[in-house]
Amino acid sequence: MIQPMKWWIGLPVLAVLVATSNVDGIEKDLGDRARAALDNSPGAIEGASVAVDGRDVLLSGVALSPAAVAGAVRAVAAVEGVRAVADATTPPPLAKPFVFSLERKGKTLSFSGNAPVPREREPLRAAAAAKGLELSDASVSALGAPANFAALASYGVALLDALGDGSVSVSDTAVTVTGAAAGFDLYDRVEAALAAPPQGVAVASAKIAPPRVSPFVWSAAKAGESISLFGYAPNETTREALAAEAASLGKASDETRVAGGAPGDFAAAASAALRELAKLSSGKAAIADAVVSIEGSGKINVGASAVEASLRAALPKGFSLGVAAVTSGAVSPFVFTARKEDGALSLAGFAPDAAARARIVELAKREFGEAVHHELAVADGAPKGFAEAASAALRALARLDVGVAALSDRKLALEGAAYNAKAQAGVRARLSRDLPEGYENAARLGVASTKEEIPPTRLYAALTDAAARGLSFGADNSIAESSLAVADALAFVLLRSPGAAVDVVGRYEGAGSDAENEAIGRRRAEAVRNYLIEAGVEAARLSASGAAAADKNGRRIEFSIR
Repeated sequence: MIQPMKWWIGLPVLAVLVATSNVDGIEKDLGDRARAALDNSPGAIEGASVAVDGRDVLLSGVALSPAAVAGAVRAVAAVEGVRAVADATTPPPLAKPFVFSLERKGKTLSFSGNAPVPREREPLRAAAAAKGLELSDASVSALGAPANFAALASYGVALLDALGDGSVSVSDTAVTVTGAAAGFDLYDRVEAALAAPPQGVAVASAKIAPPRVSPFVWSAAKAGESISLFGYAPNETTREALAAEAASLGKASDETRVAGGAPGDFAAAASAALRELAKLSSGKAAIADAVVSIEGSGKINVGASAVEASLRAALPKGFSLGVAAVTSGAVSPFVFTARKEDGALSLAGFAPDAAARARIVELAKREFGEAVHHELAVADGAPKGFAEAASAALRALARLDVGVAALSDRKLALEGAAYNAKAQAGVRARLSRDLPEGYENAARLGVASTKEEIPPTRLYAALTDAAARGLSFGADNSIAESSLAVADALAFVLLRSPGAAVDVVGRYEGAGSDAENEAIGRRRAEAVRNYLIEAGVEAARLSASGAAAADKNGRRIEFSIR
């Protein structure tokens, strides 16, 4: 049903809607113009907010300056249509501690945390600009900034300028720095800046990663009592510890510096290398990445193999021993020992060089036969004439049934039992004559017992064995001094065979006639007979004869048992 007369009933509602729409538009317009007025008053309110109620405006935010806020209020009040302005701003909060941070990435410097009011940040902005850095300010204004904020901020900018990418955090006046230096020059600049902060600024912590190097090398060179360190250490603590260890070994100089890229337990490897270097009179220990090497000359009584084995055992996991070129140190005391027992000779100790060792062994085999065992090592440290003294000791020992000759530097001790009294006296006399000048000898000699008899059935074999090395004679057909040990051994055999009668036969082959050769053979046989008698064998048991040699064996002494 149509009621045309009631259309006016909806008019009040429509009027309200129209009025409300007009009010919203007016308030938005006033708000926009009030905010524009605030934009013309920078530095007055941080985080400014404008609320409009009809023609009344409410300002809120952080008041950066009372005077600036008053000016901002006046500017908003002057906006056409504004009836009243209410100031609801609050002062900046008090920050205790006052904390802010600077972080650099490339050429951008980000500022966050607490900050003084904007006008007091100008020194920071200027410092960043002076270093070619663009400041990105995301800080929040607060009260409580330290009086030296400008110095703190400039110091942080200077550190990051030297460091490159990194961060500086400040709590009141305490500074914490982290980052990685791109090069040694920059690292040195940061370290210098950290060592000398501005007055009133304290460096609480600095974690600066040094530049990385590859290969990571370190070395220690030793010359006498001086030790010089070169290369790199992974950190200042390790560098100082190694320098202190080097100083404990002698006069030390340290040219190392801190760098990144050290392998494994570098400190333990370098310390092990220094301990072995201390055993050398001169040399060098080095590390290249995880390979350790050592070279040089050992101190007295330091063997090359011992140094190598000790270093290899001390290296931490992941490290290996590379070049080990160490020469053994001099031996002190320099010793040589010869022991004769049961017809065999054992040599031990040292020889001055390989040639001297060969001469000593050759002499031993000539005097004692092939039953010679030696463990002679070549070493430095022998006193002058040592090889000659060792040879004299061997010649003396050859005239003993059993005995030991011990040579220590320039002192010879000889103990044992001579084949007979004649040999006993001869050994003493010859030692006094043959030992080089400056050498001493102490001989404690007895005479071997003849109680252990040799039965007649074994006599010929025993004489043959004793004479196996042969007898040499001089131009006058007397027994050569070099053959006295053989003559002593023959006498010892006969003294242990009482009652046996023996004919000593001298065979000789020469350029003369058979009669002349026979005469020479007889004179040599008589020389042997006479020596045996002087050694204690009864004259009645011995006879001497000569014969011309009729075979290829030529000159020799034979024994015929009657």
